[in-house]
Amino acid sequence: MSNVNTTSAFETIETAENLSDIDPLNGFAPSTHDTDDFIGDEVDQEEDKNTSQKEYTDDGEESESEAEHLLQEMEADYSESELEELEALQEEFKSPVATPSVTLGSKLVVTGGKFPVAKGSNYRDAIWYFPHGKHSFPNNVRFDRKVPGSNELKRVLIYHVIPEFSPFSYIRSYSTTKSWGNEYKILEQYIFSANRMTAEPHHLRMISLPLILRAFEAAKESEAKHHYFALFKLIRLWINLSEHQLIPEELRLDIALEQIDIPERRQEVVKSRFQGTLDSWVSYSEEDLEILIDYSMFWVEGVMPELKKLKDYLVESKFIHLADKLVTRRERFEELEQLMTITVKEKTVMRPSIRKFAKEGVDYYSYTWIEGYADVLDGIRNAIFILLALVTGARKSELAVMSFADFEIDGNGDYWLKITRWKTAASPTHGEDDRLPIPKFIGDLVMQYQDLRSIEPFVKQGFLFQAQKSNKTVKKATPALINYIIIQLKNELPIDRLHCHRFRKTIAEILINRDERNIDIIRALFGHKSYAMTMRYIARNPLMVRSVAIAIEQNYTREFHEIVAGIRFGAHSGDAAKRIYQQILKRPDEFSGKQLKVSLMAYISHLLSAGEPIFIRRTAVGTYCLTGEHFTRESLPPCLHGKHVEGELIMPDPSNCQMDCKKIVVLASAKQALSDNITFYTTVLENSTGKLSSTAERELQRRIQATQIHLNNLNAAGHSGPQLIEARNV
Repeated sequence: MSNVNTTSAFETIETAENLSDIDPLNGFAPSTHDTDDFIGDEVDQEEDKNTSQKEYTDDGEESESEAEHLLQEMEADYSESELEELEALQEEFKSPVATPSVTLGSKLVVTGGKFPVAKGSNYRDAIWYFPHGKHSFPNNVRFDRKVPGSNELKRVLIYHVIPEFSPFSYIRSYSTTKSWGNEYKILEQYIFSANRMTAEPHHLRMISLPLILRAFEAAKESEAKHHYFALFKLIRLWINLSEHQLIPEELRLDIALEQIDIPERRQEVVKSRFQGTLDSWVSYSEEDLEILIDYSMFWVEGVMPELKKLKDYLVESKFIHLADKLVTRRERFEELEQLMTITVKEKTVMRPSIRKFAKEGVDYYSYTWIEGYADVLDGIRNAIFILLALVTGARKSELAVMSFADFEIDGNGDYWLKITRWKTAASPTHGEDDRLPIPKFIGDLVMQYQDLRSIEPFVKQGFLFQAQKSNKTVKKATPALINYIIIQLKNELPIDRLHCHRFRKTIAEILINRDERNIDIIRALFGHKSYAMTMRYIARNPLMVRSVAIAIEQNYTREFHEIVAGIRFGAHSGDAAKRIYQQILKRPDEFSGKQLKVSLMAYISHLLSAGEPIFIRRTAVGTYCLTGEHFTRESLPPCLHGKHVEGELIMPDPSNCQMDCKKIVVLASAKQALSDNITFYTTVLENSTGKLSSTAERELQRRIQATQIHLNNLNAAGHSGPQLIEARNV
């Protein structure tokens, strides 16, 4: 990166000077006359000898090219994630129904509903408790619906999306079961409540195709865009189970699946999915991440050392030089059998391959390690894929071409990875190379894996992620190599919608949210005790910087655009809003349309390159918290005053937003809420005269005064009115 004297890494997005100082076409160029509004000390950004940042001149064509490059990369990222999400949905829609040996109807007849659906939970219980990760929220499904008969219908539907009992292969996790349970209320809303029906059998018989089509139309028009997708999915499940007679007869729908699941509607539903709540990036949940990391550690920390013992023995005994790779003995070869038996945490991943045969009346034992060794190598490969996909920010096409020759160790013992970028390269034929830092922990694992593959027939063509069970020569590595890994992981792990794009977004979310619960995973992956150290490390990786920047831009675009639009075209209040508006006046073109995306992207990339993320949260109607500041126990924001805080990652508490905070932006849409708050606080004061302590009265008066300042600003006719009233701590 070029050596530029910039503002501190702790500069915040609510300081609008930050945004104005981003020239989206010519790179980040801080002004020298408006630095008072920046937060933090000025620092010199250290030049990284291993990376370089192109300096852009004032040449219009070159600048326009860079802006277009950013937009193309964002579009490519969105297209890639959308494609993989569509593939996951196609799996769901095309999944065949596998009739279980014992249907729910049979169980209900025999037991009357007294059978377990999970450990400690029976079918008739008011709550089903399913297993969940130690860091994740409980996977509970509640049966507390008020519509008569609705709990019984919910039970028969949700039972069939429990992984152990589901006839559908795409149901793999309990978090999915919980999600279906939460969405059931949408079915109740549009089918039963909207038509004043119960869910009892005599009303279920009245459900017709026209009624369902009307429900679809109503869901489609809902402001909650995901309602259409969820309703279609629930109705489709209900009809599917009815047609295959998997639920009691009195709860079945007498409607054919092809009457509602037509290509046009499926296309429409999928489209609504992407225009609704689905962002173009979806990270793995904490529970998913815990499963992925546990799986990886099983292979690299548990299995890999055991395979190393076998490999060293094969080398020392020169068995690897045997032409047919067969070791034959007249007696059982117990030492080799023990080494070929690899069991970790009571799971056996390799067993001896022994063939007993007689020759001239004498028994012989023949051993081969090839197939079992290859199986274990593929398991280790999958584990390393997970780790590298998480920490590099690389796309599928970039991961596929990685080879052992791309990994280097410099004079300081640090690992570097040469990576070829295709998506955004100037030459799509040759690509362009980047050098990325790799955590020592992961670099060591790659070297150990290379050592395990250093014997024939496992050397192959040297591609890191090629399959070992295959004898096919890989002349050109393609994303198909990664597809094979994803298929294996889908078959082994209870994670829904498992695909490549989500790996590169997961660390991004941890870094964005600065989540203490996942700090141990950060430490394990990067070997850093400090979050700040990890951020400085990420700053050296241009792919991860860009990946996180895209994730933030996509995740917060809706909020940020609402903020900018609210400030630009309506009344607003707050120090942050005032400074942003001043910058909009200076450069209005940079705060609209596609140019806003470029400006935001360049700004975020700069912060990340300096080792700092940002924080954007809606706190109430029309009110936002915008900051990237590193808070300490000595410099807490108003929302944390008086609270006990621990750890290095101190973040604002949006649920306790205070109107006198310098970090908030208040838009015109907050007027009614502000007015209601003033009325509420005033009423409490008037009705509690002499009953409240002087401290409590002062607190209520402080809130009224701070809220009134913002309301006055919003009522001052926005841009055409007088200058905004300053919001001060009171």
